[in-house]
Amino acid sequence: MGWDVVQIGLRHNLPVDDPFATAREVAKRMNRNIRLVYQNMYEYDIENNVVYDADGPSLIELAKIEVNASDDYLQMLVYGYQTNKILEIAGIENIRAASLKNDSGEYLLRNIENQYGLYEIEDDDIFIRIFKENVDLDIYVYERWSCFEQAFHLLNADDAEWLSNYRMQIYNRAKMFGCDEVIICCDQGPGEFIYTKMDISADELKEYARSLQYLDDNAKCDKEFDANEWKKNAKHIFFPSFFNNEVILSDDDFVEVIYDDFSDLA
Repeated sequence: MGWDVVQIGLRHNLPVDDPFATAREVAKRMNRNIRLVYQNMYEYDIENNVVYDADGPSLIELAKIEVNASDDYLQMLVYGYQTNKILEIAGIENIRAASLKNDSGEYLLRNIENQYGLYEIEDDDIFIRIFKENVDLDIYVYERWSCFEQAFHLLNADDAEWLSNYRMQIYNRAKMFGCDEVIICCDQGPGEFIYTKMDISADELKEYARSLQYLDDNAKCDKEFDANEWKKNAKHIFFPSFFNNEVILSDDDFVEVIYDDFSDLA
């Protein structure tokens, strides 16, 4: 499989502590009707402090938010909705005790202690994930990472225009969610370590990428990967600088991370 281009929008302004308010904002900004749901995974016996696998539908509807007359709905999943409700009822100590009784209790505790994202928005063409501060923007690049990276070398007269058009798609979606910056990388190889840390704060994520810590983390997992050798030609570039012709790449250089604050588009 090829490596995909991914875009992480930093510092969204969604009211993520309230799933209903978030769904209303998403519906308004995307001009799409929203079906808000949560995963039905557990049943909790409060009297005996036992967790069971849930019966019934795998998804339960919380609300429908309608902003137009279409009968088409985006599905918006609230991660952790059910687990957080059980946590409110039982308290963490009871859940820890329940985790010792069966696999369902163990899985519940694991989900509470290792919650990753907050929301997931999807249909046939969209898969957007929302975290505490950041958003997986999901602008699909059909040509994948290899062609995208090569375009920065301006091997073709149309490369700059192609990159500009793609950048505008990122800009529009980032602004839709209130993001003032983005990090663009690939979802495999060393870039995967950046991509999978979208749950940390925007400032921490930028520092993680810029400090090249992700290369050291990759080396810990892949003993054949030489981080020092990789650093010689792996380039981080700033999109406005690229379009101002300030980025010069050698034949051996390859673009690994792109930052953008859209400062030249304001």
